[in-house]
Amino acid sequence: MFMSIRTLFAPEHENEKRVSLENLLWLAFLYGTIMIGFALIYLLFELQNYSVILEHGKRVSGDFFKQLVTASYFSTITMFSVGYGDIVPIGLGRLFAVVQAFIGYTLPAAFVVRTVIDFENIDREG
Repeated sequence: MFMSIRTLFAPEHENEKRVSLENLLWLAFLYGTIMIGFALIYLLFELQNYSVILEHGKRVSGDFFKQLVTASYFSTITMFSVGYGDIVPIGLGRLFAVVQAFIGYTLPAAFVVRTVIDFENIDREG
């Protein structure tokens, strides 16, 4: 598996390169930024006593750090469309979760499109 991944970034011949490290880092940075942003949105609502997520059927409780970790975990699970079910959105949180899940679905498609466009541009230049 490692060898397969390695060939994406470091092929034997330069013109065989399929994925640029720049695009992969761009995707990782974008995912991270969006996950942190949505986590802060969920946390903001929770801190204002407007519950948008439930943990095991109960309101998220605890100190600031625990609520931050819970909101970050929920944001990450939602972004990658895993949805274990231990934390669920309610009320306005459902709208934010749907928007975040949609973004999580479309980012890989945008990554593939950008990679294909970059690959075609390299072919035209070379």
